[in-house]
Amino acid sequence: MEVAICHFCEHHGPSVIFHTRLVTETDSYTSSQLSTPPAPIFCTACNPFGNDHPGYTSNEATSNKSTISSNRYTSDIVKNQLQQACFRSLSSEVSPSKEGPIFFSDSGIDIHVISHTFFLKDSSARGFQRWFSVIALANESAILLKLWNTLVPEMKEIIKDLQQMAAEVYKREEEQCSHRMLRSNFHIANVGAARSLQDISGNPAILLKLHIQFSRLILLANCTPNQVKSKVVESTTNKTEDSVAALIKICEEIGPHFKAFARHILKGGSTSISSDDLCVKESCISALQYLVPVQASKNFIIAQHTLQTTSQPCLLISNKGHSITCILNNCEGYNKASCIVNRLENILLAEDVSPSFIHKQLTNIREQLLFAAKKLQELKNADQNKVLQFFQSFGYDTGDLDIFHHWSLYC
Repeated sequence: MEVAICHFCEHHGPSVIFHTRLVTETDSYTSSQLSTPPAPIFCTACNPFGNDHPGYTSNEATSNKSTISSNRYTSDIVKNQLQQACFRSLSSEVSPSKEGPIFFSDSGIDIHVISHTFFLKDSSARGFQRWFSVIALANESAILLKLWNTLVPEMKEIIKDLQQMAAEVYKREEEQCSHRMLRSNFHIANVGAARSLQDISGNPAILLKLHIQFSRLILLANCTPNQVKSKVVESTTNKTEDSVAALIKICEEIGPHFKAFARHILKGGSTSISSDDLCVKESCISALQYLVPVQASKNFIIAQHTLQTTSQPCLLISNKGHSITCILNNCEGYNKASCIVNRLENILLAEDVSPSFIHKQLTNIREQLLFAAKKLQELKNADQNKVLQFFQSFGYDTGDLDIFHHWSLYC
């Protein structure tokens, strides 16, 4: 199975931005196996990677599985299949509502596709929005039909995150200068100018995030039926207690490095979770949701695999049996005092405290963080020394302002 993100370029028509596939060691994979584009592509919308970028590769540390995301193709057959699936997903095979999932097949090139089309807000586009699709394709229809109830909700979550980011960028741009008014009054000519997905989402690392999310889809599709079933029925368990228990276990493993860990997560640092047990992965993801500004979002969490390039700051989490191992890889040290971090340490490392109490306290801290972040956003044009004094009057410290600044981006 392969997963791809496609868009309708106003200059070049339907185009595959990049695709993600599963690779095993038996493939003897090397980067030289990927064919290069026949000619350089200079459209930033169609090729946000650039012509020299090799793409992203991730490894599942506890299994013989790895994924790669790239805008290059392993063969002309794969290229043709992806391009045909892309063309149809953005032309003839579209949900009646224009946005939503649909299944279609093409017996001529032996592909079966789940496609989910959607719009992203863009102030420079015609109609102020651009058309995209996330597609999953396989050579057997049975594979995709069995995975429909697993893949489609995951696709919806990825798309929801993209739409939220794009909407925030659109709102900021319109507040600075109303493109609607300019077009209606002055007939601006550069309507439809190509923009990369990074610009539309306002996130320079969006391609890496999508690689991470697509890798999750690929790995979910390669789970055993029992593993997929465990993910579906987990809603019947007590998620709150499981999440709190997982967070406590992570914190206990981090031990003396707790403050650096908390600061890393609160500032939006990357996390890599490696485990064959889907329940463990989902528990860790749910646990870390307490410490990120947008709940029910995996924007800040790299799940299901470890990065092959470990030079970037990253929290690495893996499990063997019932034990969890955590490694702070090149993460920033705890060099600024933080009231929030101290409070979290007192709550999460306390003894003989019920999960329900910890859940309540963590919820309160999240609400306070969001409130402080909104207040910081309101004071963004004020003198920074006075801003610091203002927050210090409420017991916050210099390290808290860095955290508030990150959270203010998602208020």
